[in-house]
Amino acid sequence: MSQQKPENRLGDALSPYLLQHAGNPVAWQPWDREALAMARTLDRPILLSIGYSACHWCHVMAHESFENDEIAERMNAYFVNIKVDREERPDLDRIYQLAHQLLTGRGGGWPLTVFLDPASQAPFFAGTYFPPEPRHGMIAFGDLLARIHQVWSTRREELRAQHLQVQEALQAIATPTPAGEADLASSLDSLTAEAGARFDRDNGGFGGGPKFPQAPLLAALAETEGEHPAQILGDTLTAMARHGLHDHLGGGFFRYCVDAVWEIPHFEKMLSDNALLLGLYARAATRWNRADFRAVCERLVEWLEREMSLDTGGFAASLDADSEEGEGAFYVWTRKEVAEKLSSAEHDLFCARFGLDGPPNFESEYWHLVVARSRGELVEENLDEDEIDERLESARQRLLAARQERPTPGLDDKMLASWNGLAIENLAVAGRLLGREDWLERAAGALDAVAVNLFGQEPPRAVWREGRSAQTALLDEHANVLLACLELLGWRFETRWLNLARRIARRIVEHFADDASGALHLTPDDYETLLTRPLAHADDATPAGAGQAVLGLARLGHLVGESDLIDAAHRAVDAARGDIERSALAHATLVHAWQALEHPGPQILLAGPEDPVADWQRELSGADDCTVYRLPADLESEDLPELLRPLIHSECPVAMTCIGQRCLAPVHSLEELSTQLAESRD
Repeated sequence: MSQQKPENRLGDALSPYLLQHAGNPVAWQPWDREALAMARTLDRPILLSIGYSACHWCHVMAHESFENDEIAERMNAYFVNIKVDREERPDLDRIYQLAHQLLTGRGGGWPLTVFLDPASQAPFFAGTYFPPEPRHGMIAFGDLLARIHQVWSTRREELRAQHLQVQEALQAIATPTPAGEADLASSLDSLTAEAGARFDRDNGGFGGGPKFPQAPLLAALAETEGEHPAQILGDTLTAMARHGLHDHLGGGFFRYCVDAVWEIPHFEKMLSDNALLLGLYARAATRWNRADFRAVCERLVEWLEREMSLDTGGFAASLDADSEEGEGAFYVWTRKEVAEKLSSAEHDLFCARFGLDGPPNFESEYWHLVVARSRGELVEENLDEDEIDERLESARQRLLAARQERPTPGLDDKMLASWNGLAIENLAVAGRLLGREDWLERAAGALDAVAVNLFGQEPPRAVWREGRSAQTALLDEHANVLLACLELLGWRFETRWLNLARRIARRIVEHFADDASGALHLTPDDYETLLTRPLAHADDATPAGAGQAVLGLARLGHLVGESDLIDAAHRAVDAARGDIERSALAHATLVHAWQALEHPGPQILLAGPEDPVADWQRELSGADDCTVYRLPADLESEDLPELLRPLIHSECPVAMTCIGQRCLAPVHSLEELSTQLAESRD
């Protein structure tokens, strides 16, 4: 083996995930010019390993292989080894997950293991987790390294011919699909039909195990008319809240469940999932007057405050599945532990409610909490429902306090602009709909943290940790923070948030939209050159950046009267119509954005004396079928778009309703406004 041994360069990394590998005997490099140049100079393939801090199997492979001196020696001799945090570099993850699918015919995952040509960064072999010894039909990782080295040394031209085909396929995927005859109505029908075909009528959700929340799809179904979408949404939210995806003690949701019945989760918790689910449950609680959904929201926000809040004012990225005692150990219970912590009055009720009076459901000796019986099935002599609730809540608080004494899962404490944007928007939505002013204040603090630390730079940055920022913000960061600004402007009209929203919108149009087609790319036009420049059309665990951008551009365009923003939104949808036609399900956020663009709800601008206009705002903000902005009288005219300036000088209460780019006559009482809104919806 070659004696040339590059040094491990991850010690100065910002990412906690990369820092976890800084002590490996593997000579890990970050993805940067130096590492790519090293691969070309040494003429060695790149071994690209992509993962994230909360990923259980990433930790397993690190312990089994990357801490193994013999395997590390082989890696260092044959390859230039690059470690990437997918949360810092979603662009690289998007490209090489697609490459994995093209090379293997299967979906990818994490850890992602890809071997690249050093000259082009094109992939020629891809996989996910590999064990240190042969297992379940999988090749041992060390043996794989030797085979890749042999093939690279003896059959390089064959590999280059193969990866040229992969490059061509990736370029084709990065080109908008020509649109056919599909229109909005047929796309909505396709979305509902595709979702219905995958809907699990017995258990809620989609497909079998492993089962994910698929929040972007649920959000699109929530905006789709008809009984069938409503049933899918309601049944799925109910199932997720009752069973093991939900943390019944501490609040919030785990990443996914390994089974079809939502019983046993993979125990990591992601900010992104919880942000999206918070908004969904808040809207559903309002739509169906569901007290249980409201309680889900309250517990989720308590978890955000208790375990995910950062000193900066923003939110951390994720919690690991693992603690010192193993995967899930922080969350599961024995009967003995529960009996020791609860009073006799609490114990039997709690065990009956959460299934501890049945057989263990985790590793044959532990219980992961699921709702086994409804409150109506909890029969206790001389107890009414309020007393049952009091005892269950007392038990929850005792067990939560006991759980907090256990070794805690690892926290990935980087602040991601994209996921914080989702959290801010949905925390503000929940605060508005459920009347929680404190949640709105918390969302405002987080937005200011993102605005100062990440979007206060040029170009905006994607990641912040311990006083340092990293990575250029991509479309998702821009679009999610734009929507966060707009949601908070509906609560309190701050000039700094309006200016930030307008700056973000301009950047989206100028740097992410294709000049010819209007299609929205994930990366800006002045970004580093990668294997391909991916489109941002398809959803994954988070909403597609293009769909989020269309929603934000249209909403801001209507607010400030800038038709070029609305035009850009239309062009982006037109460019995506072919992809939507091919699979509405995979592009649910874009379908939802298309619907909002074609059929915008009423936008209401309020101005005049605080009494009674502040009361009007509170009255209107509890509904989710219109957008409301109250313009304070102390706003400076020069800071406002021309459309808004006349309103702030009104000495009497005034409301102006606009639907799309058509505005109705101003009115001066809440009764007149209610009548006007009712007539506009007919």
